[in-house]
Amino acid sequence: MDGLKHSLEDREVPTCPTCGIEMQWYRSELVRFVPVTNLHLFNCPTCFLLAESETVKELTPELAAAGFRFFALAA
Repeated sequence: MDGLKHSLEDREVPTCPTCGIEMQWYRSELVRFVPVTNLHLFNCPTCFLLAESETVKELTPELAAAGFRFFALAA
């Protein structure tokens, strides 16, 4: 659990492209063990848009991360 919290510390919080407000952290999950890949989910409290971000920790102490992906909830 500490590893998930630590991987989120270096991440910036996404801004909702629809509302323009800062999104809230929803949850984080460990996706893969080698390399250690964590998935972070954020949601917009106004329009319920979701964003996800991954952090990948290689055997070196550096963290590499992909950009944010946005998707809407199905009604």
